[in-house]
Amino acid sequence: MASTVANIYAAMPRATGSLLRAPLGTPGPSSATSDLDPAFLDHGYIGEDGYTLAESRDVDKKKAFGGSTVKILQTDYSLTVQFAFLESINALVLRAVYGDENVTVTGNSIAVRHNKRQLPHSSWIIDTLDSDIALRRIWIPDGQISTVDDVQIVHTETIAYTVTVEAFEDTDGTPLYEWVHKGRPPTQWTVTISGAPTAGTFTLTVNGKPTAAVAFDATNAVVKSALAALAEVGTDGVTVTGSAGGPFQITLAGGGTLTGSAALTGGTQPKLTVAAR
Repeated sequence: MASTVANIYAAMPRATGSLLRAPLGTPGPSSATSDLDPAFLDHGYIGEDGYTLAESRDVDKKKAFGGSTVKILQTDYSLTVQFAFLESINALVLRAVYGDENVTVTGNSIAVRHNKRQLPHSSWIIDTLDSDIALRRIWIPDGQISTVDDVQIVHTETIAYTVTVEAFEDTDGTPLYEWVHKGRPPTQWTVTISGAPTAGTFTLTVNGKPTAAVAFDATNAVVKSALAALAEVGTDGVTVTGSAGGPFQITLAGGGTLTGSAALTGGTQPKLTVAAR
């Protein structure tokens, strides 16, 4: 196989968040591009060193008489991820570092209790991208912060929490899942028809290519069919959810810009709105 520079990956945080955490048991993703459960919340900026993934295998080499290795036994396996939270006055970060029950938010004030309680097990997502080359997603179904490095409080440096997350095996015996999606990152859009029209049509456009006209009260299946008919989208390149007449949640798996126009009548100043989400 020939060498390909497109297979060289340099990680950058995704605009939707790089590190996300949810309660233990939250359903996880199925790919690098699938929508995340709303329970996964972005924990803000991560330190410039990014993420350090460490897999450790302890082995016991069995020797035969004469010194030859005849068998290698694996006695232990562990997987950890280390990174630094930079947003030290973010309540979500403080809950991750000190425990959900030890952080109380009242208006603009945050109270934190430091004690010996074990930190909670959570589900973790690490999302990164490399421009239009690829997306990489890591999911730890069951991870617990095992160590928090010393916190330095000085006027010459920002406060950061450098933590190590220990990954535990799920019911399938897997502590971490990873997916890579080659190509442009998907884009997500909300299409809304307001003003309660009683007739008319609308058209959606992907990167300058318009769909056929769609009825004002179309179902999500009809909207998907119109988008899938575009050569650069295709059936597998778009998902559409929402009730008949919208709002519709649209994901373009191959990325791209979505716009729209409409000719709507009836109701009160009906209009079509397309917004990135």
